[in-house]
Order: sequence, then structure tokens, then C-alpha cells
Amino acid sequence: MCPNCEKKLSLKNSFLVLSVVALGLFGMESYGSGTHGGHDHSNINHSKMDHSKMKKGDRKSLSEAAKKSVISALEANEALHSSFFKYDAKAVESNAMKLKKAIDAIEDKEVAKLLNFSKTKLSEIKASNDRETNNKNYHLVSMALIHIVNKYDVGSKYNAYSCPMVKKKWVQNSSKMAKVHNPYAPNMPHCGSQDSQH
Repeated sequence: MCPNCEKKLSLKNSFLVLSVVALGLFGMESYGSGTHGGHDHSNINHSKMDHSKMKKGDRKSLSEAAKKSVISALEANEALHSSFFKYDAKAVESNAMKLKKAIDAIEDKEVAKLLNFSKTKLSEIKASNDRETNNKNYHLVSMALIHIVNKYDVGSKYNAYSCPMVKKKWVQNSSKMAKVHNPYAPNMPHCGSQDSQH
């Protein structure tokens, strides 16, 4: 091998070694900072973002009786959301059963059909489950409630919220809580954004 080729090969190897060391140091710094390669959402103000996807006029009207029963279910969901936010396992199970009972009381056949699967998932929320299992079930229930809130005119109090970090959604009473209250992530309780403006 010629002397110039050896120098080029040595320079390439040195660059490769330095690159691996730099990547290793960056990875350790990321791990040490607690982000583990993820994004730090703590300094982002989600409340200033415009996530509105629907206009008020896009929602279907319900009879007064149906609207009242759906709002009762959404009020029961507020208690369940609160117990998830504070994560009190016994309250989570108790409030899940109260929401299931409120959904059972909805007489509008179309709305009841859309929430039928949610009743199964609410029955699976138990104090004895680990939090992640309950979170998954609550997320599925929340997806159905979001569909109801976006499809039917139930007033302006309830809106859809989501957190891209945990990839989950929920319904929150925007008139009572202007700030995001993420029920799934105790380490980032205000991470997420409002996705609808009803």
C-alpha cells in the first residue's frame, strides 16, 4: 500500500472512531437528562396552539332528553378523568362503574350503539389492574366519547384533548379546566393539547 493511502485510511479510521465516541456521549447525555432520546415537552405552551378541527355548526342536534343523558355521562366522565389524573385506583374503578351506569341510561339508540363497546371497556377498569391496563381501557372509552362530543351538539363545555407523548386522547371540561389535565402521564400532567373548540 502506498504511504498516501495509509494516511487516508488512518484519517478515515480516526474520523470513524471520533464519530462513534461523539454519538455515544450524546446518547449518554440524553439518557442522563431523563429524555431517553425523546422530546422534552415541558417548555411548550400547548394552550396557544390552534387545534380546532370542527365548527360548531357541524354537529348534529339531539332531543333535549338525549342531550341531557349524554351530558350526564360526560359529567360522570369528569369524575373518572379526575380520578385518573390523581390516580386513585379505587376511585378509578368506582367512577368507571358510574360512567357505565350513565351510559346505560342513554335512550337514544344511535348514541347508545356508539357507546356500547365503551361499557365493556369500563367494566374492565379495575383497582387491581396496573395503571397502564386501566389507561388503555380509558383511552378506548375516551375515543368513543370524543366521537360523541364531535358528532353531536352537547354544548361547548366538553372538548377533545390529546397527548402525542403517550399517544392517548381524552375528553375534558374546558369551562372548568382551561389548562390541559393529562390523565395518563403523572410525570407530565399538563402535556397535551386541546383538539376541538366547541
